[in-house]
Amino acid sequence: MLLPVLTGVWLSLSGALGTELRRDGYSFRPPDTFRMTRWERYAGSHAGAVSEDAARTRGLSAALADGEGPDAATFLIAVVDGGFSASPSERDAFSTAVVQHFQRELGVALTPERVDRVGGPVPRVEVLGTLREAGQVRTVLVTGLASEGRHAVVTVSAPAARWDAMAPRVRASLETFRMDAPVTGVISKRLAGALAGALAGALLVSYAAWRRRRQGEGPAST
Repeated sequence: MLLPVLTGVWLSLSGALGTELRRDGYSFRPPDTFRMTRWERYAGSHAGAVSEDAARTRGLSAALADGEGPDAATFLIAVVDGGFSASPSERDAFSTAVVQHFQRELGVALTPERVDRVGGPVPRVEVLGTLREAGQVRTVLVTGLASEGRHAVVTVSAPAARWDAMAPRVRASLETFRMDAPVTGVISKRLAGALAGALAGALLVSYAAWRRRRQGEGPAST
C-alpha cells in the first residue's frame, strides 16, 4: 500500500504530473502530457459513466488526451450519483458493470484481464482490460473511486504498446483524485431520521402537557 503512495509523491515532485484540474466537485492532477480536448464530440455522452444502476444520474464530466490520432491516449472522468465504497462486494459488481457498459452502451467488447481493489486515502476498484478498435489493440483501465453521495469513474485508454510506460503516471494521477465534501445544507438520511425522531418526541411531550393542563382545569363551573 505504501509503494504506490511513494511512487505518486515521487512522480508529482519530478514533474510527471501536471497542474491540478478542478471541475464538477472533484480535483486531481493528470499526467503532465494530457490536455483538455475538444468537448463537442463528448457533450452529453455517457462514455465511461459506469453504474450498476442505469437509472442513476450520470454523465461524462471531462475528457483529456495526450495528442491526436489513433496513437493518442485518452483520460475520461465521469460523475455518477450515489455513493461507492470500493468494498470487496462492490469490486465484483463494478467489474461486471464495466464489461456491460462497454458492450451495451459503447458497442465494444472489453476483455478484462484483472480486477484490483486498491486502498489508500481514496480506495478504488480498478478494472484492466483490452479491446480492439479500428484494427488497433488498446489497453483500458476503468477505475471507480470511493466517495459518498456521488463518485467519479475514470477511464484511461491507450495503445497497448504504450501502456507499460504510461501506467505509473496514470496510477500516480489517480492517487491525487479527491471529491469535494458534500455541499453544506444537504442533510444525510441518518441525520434526517434523528431530527424526525426528536420532533416526534417533542410533539408527544407537548401533547401530554396539554392533556395534563386540561385535566387539572376540570369541567367549567356554572
